[in-house]
Amino acid sequence: MTDRTTRPELGIVIEYVADVDAATHFYVDVVGLDVERQHPAFVQFRESSGARFAIASDEPLALGGERELYWFVDDVNAIFERLTGRVEIVRPLTKMPFGKVFGVKGPSGKPQFFLQLADERPSEAVK
Repeated sequence: MTDRTTRPELGIVIEYVADVDAATHFYVDVVGLDVERQHPAFVQFRESSGARFAIASDEPLALGGERELYWFVDDVNAIFERLTGRVEIVRPLTKMPFGKVFGVKGPSGKPQFFLQLADERPSEAVK
């Protein structure tokens, strides 16, 4: 375990949305997440890996700046087939040096990406 007093670790990614109910539907029914905590203006999801993601409709802390959210998957072709027709595809399934990726329109109108990482990528692991 890391000492968080000297080295931060990713705790949560928050997306601000206008409609928490619609966004909850997207993340539960389309992405397949489970709700961990809920409030009328906030819903938190937690993956089995421990990663946390939340949606909120209250005032954001940050000014400007866009986030880019990637969901890692093992079979991007299967996910692409499952989501086609259920959600707006904003970037077609594309093979890139780092893997195969496609984008969907998320509940806030911003794209979200589903990525199957390539076995060999241009980046290198840091030791």
